[in-house]
Amino acid sequence: MLPSSALQTRSATRLPGRFIRHSLGVLLLGAGLWLSPGVARSASDSTVVEAVQLPAWVERNGQRRPAEPGVLLRNNDKAITAGQSRMLLRMSDRSVIKLGEQTEFQIENVTVRKPQTSGPSELSATLRLVTGVFRYATDYSSKALGNKRELNLKMATATVGIRGTDFWSMTDAAHDAVCMFEGKVEVVRDAKPGVMLDKPGAFWAVFTGEPEKPAGQATPDQLAKFIDQAEMQPGQGIVLQGGRWRTVAGFLPSAAGANALRSKLQTAGYPAEVLAKDGKFEVRINELATREDAEAVLKQLQANNALGVTEGRVALATR
Repeated sequence: MLPSSALQTRSATRLPGRFIRHSLGVLLLGAGLWLSPGVARSASDSTVVEAVQLPAWVERNGQRRPAEPGVLLRNNDKAITAGQSRMLLRMSDRSVIKLGEQTEFQIENVTVRKPQTSGPSELSATLRLVTGVFRYATDYSSKALGNKRELNLKMATATVGIRGTDFWSMTDAAHDAVCMFEGKVEVVRDAKPGVMLDKPGAFWAVFTGEPEKPAGQATPDQLAKFIDQAEMQPGQGIVLQGGRWRTVAGFLPSAAGANALRSKLQTAGYPAEVLAKDGKFEVRINELATREDAEAVLKQLQANNALGVTEGRVALATR
């Protein structure tokens, strides 16, 4: 784990009254930082973790910490999900990145230019999908403001050029694949001419050890599968800023015991905290979206014998 001095404690700063629609309902957009306490988020090249289906991690300089809403990702940071996990990221131009389970994603470089103070922004980024499932979508408000973007997504054998769109991709040991939902992308592989996907449902895939085939059209069942792979699953352990439920993993008599449990949970990808309460020490995971999400996390913890969580409970946070 990163030393405490290198980690940002969650800032209380939030974007007031700003809500976004997502598959699980309405998410409160947060602005916590992974920099230094009390620093407000500014319009920059940072990408914010907006919601997480636990467990998951953020990795910086080879060191991991649990992923949680409000953490800012910088150049070379990685976002990593476990099995049955998901992550929702938002870039500075309001475009959205959704990561499916067992995914490793890296922000290699992001830069933002604003030629005129009151004008649209110009975002340039190189991203890498090391393994797993990725979906990217521009935001309607960003389009309305005239923001421009030029992004490239590197996969195992190909690079996807993104010019403002909504698409899905995945990569693993067996293949690379890309499916267009809206807009257009260009898939470039080796020194070959690029393959343009510019119609809804256009689908390209290349399998390890097999010749590359022309792009085709995804079936409705395939489209539904692709979309589902990157969507949050309500009630399955979602944390988001403004979530009012918590999972209590332990209520221990000593600070040493509580801190040891917290470290185990954090290593396993759960953003656990310790709170002194009634002469004991409560180890908890905050900001769960619903009671069902809190209960799902408790079941995950109890099922992992290495964590040593044998009891626990869920509770509604007071305002």
